[in-house]
Amino acid sequence: MAANNYSIEVPLASEKSTQTVVQVKDAAVLNDQLYRYAEDLEMMIERHSTLENHLDSLRDTCSHLALSRNMLEDLIYSSRDLHIVTDPDGTILRCNPASRVIAPPQRITGYNLADWMLPAYRPHFKALRARALENTPPNESDWELRLRREDPDASPLIVLAQVLPVRKDGLLTSLHWILRDVTQQREVEVETEISSMVFRHATEGVMITDVAGEILAINPAFTRITGYSTVEAVGRRANLINSGVQDARFYADFWRGLQETGRWQGRIYNRRKNGEIYPEWLTVSSVRDKDNRTLSYIGVFSDLSRLLEVEKELADLAHHDSLTGLPNRLLFQDRLTHALHHSERYETPLTLIFIDLDHFKPINDKYGHDVGDRVLQAMAQRMKGAVRKADTVARFGGDEFVIIAPSMGEDTDIDRYCQKLLVQLTAPLIIDEFELQVGGSLGCAAFPRHGADEKSLLKHADIAMYRAKRRGGNCYTIFAPTRPRSTA
Repeated sequence: MAANNYSIEVPLASEKSTQTVVQVKDAAVLNDQLYRYAEDLEMMIERHSTLENHLDSLRDTCSHLALSRNMLEDLIYSSRDLHIVTDPDGTILRCNPASRVIAPPQRITGYNLADWMLPAYRPHFKALRARALENTPPNESDWELRLRREDPDASPLIVLAQVLPVRKDGLLTSLHWILRDVTQQREVEVETEISSMVFRHATEGVMITDVAGEILAINPAFTRITGYSTVEAVGRRANLINSGVQDARFYADFWRGLQETGRWQGRIYNRRKNGEIYPEWLTVSSVRDKDNRTLSYIGVFSDLSRLLEVEKELADLAHHDSLTGLPNRLLFQDRLTHALHHSERYETPLTLIFIDLDHFKPINDKYGHDVGDRVLQAMAQRMKGAVRKADTVARFGGDEFVIIAPSMGEDTDIDRYCQKLLVQLTAPLIIDEFELQVGGSLGCAAFPRHGADEKSLLKHADIAMYRAKRRGGNCYTIFAPTRPRSTA
């Protein structure tokens, strides 16, 4: 505001006029001072208004910051992730409730976070802390760490870790650790990987179908057992391998049991791609959701072909002589029992013939056990070739054999039978260019006239055989209670 120039005209006078001029000048100065005061006051008012606006802005900013801080604290407090604040050395200052998966917060605070790491993961923890202290940019992927829990029986806690350095006035004051619990996820991944490995490498065939029976997946063992590849099997019905051995009633019972209990197990016959029918042990299980609705079926089966072959081989070993392949005592006893039951039921005769090889011991002593074994094998084959299909030739041990001849009991029939045997037993035998003469002593006992049970028949046939032996061998004797009837 510019100062106004005032011009006042007054009558000229001497001293009074001069005094008036001075007063006018004083008024001008005062007016000028008042003006400056007004100007300063106006500036102060403007500054005050500006300060009030700044203060309002600061208040709004502080309010927003307080709100953001509260929201952040609420998020951290309610977060499922573990938020742990440590000093630069790693000593825990505070943590959120999610940290209870390790231990109660009051038992964590004050300890170094490194102490909760499994020993194998402490180097990873230290490296991650060092990167934060150096303000090195974090890796693209989080670091995986494993922590122990306060409960010694609990499994380790698996976390993905991030660490944020907290600075004030350029100085590092603390570290904010964010640990995401991925324990369950890793366990599921491991279980899935294990299941996948089992599926791929299992020796049992695996077939997964939908509820309608359409094949969704098979494993390599399925292909190895059935001959069908993934391309050939997936998308087709499970009856692809049906053999037709089981009837409709079997499958009706199968589906009823599967739907009622969610599981079926048993032996079944299926067909390979090449048409071969094979036995398998099959277990089918339903896969159901939380509402008990069936989503799919999983069939796991083992090929029983080789197992049955092994069982047959073991049974043969248990019931047959390892040297000659003839039935042993165990199988002989079983067949004699059945033969006697049949004879009793149908009132048919049966003859038991004991055979002891002649001259075998001298041959075995002179030429050795290898030649002796070959003599026994040759004699066994000769006896098998001389008897009927219905007869049983068994080796009792050493050079003793026994024959069950069903439907034969008359002396004339026994005569012809034994004479045929003796022709085979006494024929010369060539082994390693040695011509050997063996022969045999035969003792016969007929059911029912020489014994009505196994024990008596065996005893009387044995007695008859020793009588033939005493007569010089190479003959047969039919048992007689008092006097044997003999024929050379």
